[in-house]
Amino acid sequence: MSRTKRGILLLGAFVMLACILACSKPEPLTEQKAQQIVASWMFKREPVYAEVPQRVWWTPKAPKDDYDEKALRTLRNLERAGLVTVTEKVSPDSAEYIAKVTKKGFTILGTAPSHRGPVYRATICMKVYDGLRDFVRHPTEPTVSHAELVWHYDNPTWLYPLFETKINKPLKTPFVSHVSFWYDKHEWRFEVNVRKTTGA
Repeated sequence: MSRTKRGILLLGAFVMLACILACSKPEPLTEQKAQQIVASWMFKREPVYAEVPQRVWWTPKAPKDDYDEKALRTLRNLERAGLVTVTEKVSPDSAEYIAKVTKKGFTILGTAPSHRGPVYRATICMKVYDGLRDFVRHPTEPTVSHAELVWHYDNPTWLYPLFETKINKPLKTPFVSHVSFWYDKHEWRFEVNVRKTTGA
């Protein structure tokens, strides 16, 4: 047999071995393996944002609500910090407050759309992941499972207390995300099914 034929046969054998290994079924998923699957994702720094409308207003037909009050206090906080200037038009039953970003605020506050109109947004803290709990493997599918990914808000920025419009973002309070795991196309995968519930 020529050297070329032996090389082709050897290459073919390696390809077949690679296919067999790739197509072989993985070991049943364990909690330790699930921890490994999410490990690299868990250590990413994930910023948490808060928003406030650039325009806060109310009229007799659209009365002031609790969020309007929080938004107005937030604009005043940002104004005192030198990040925005606020102009106002106020009557006994109506009001309109419009915030314009300052030179100082331009490098700190981002903008975004919302159902209340344009908003200013800023990073107020980080999401910190604490690990998995309540790992449950599927009773008949050994490569399928679900668990709770525990996390909390931490590392507040100096803007955290200024944004009174932040909703349900207490520091150092545990929350959980429900995640599922499965094996597909020769690799382990996971997906967040429910992003946030209380961690109690």
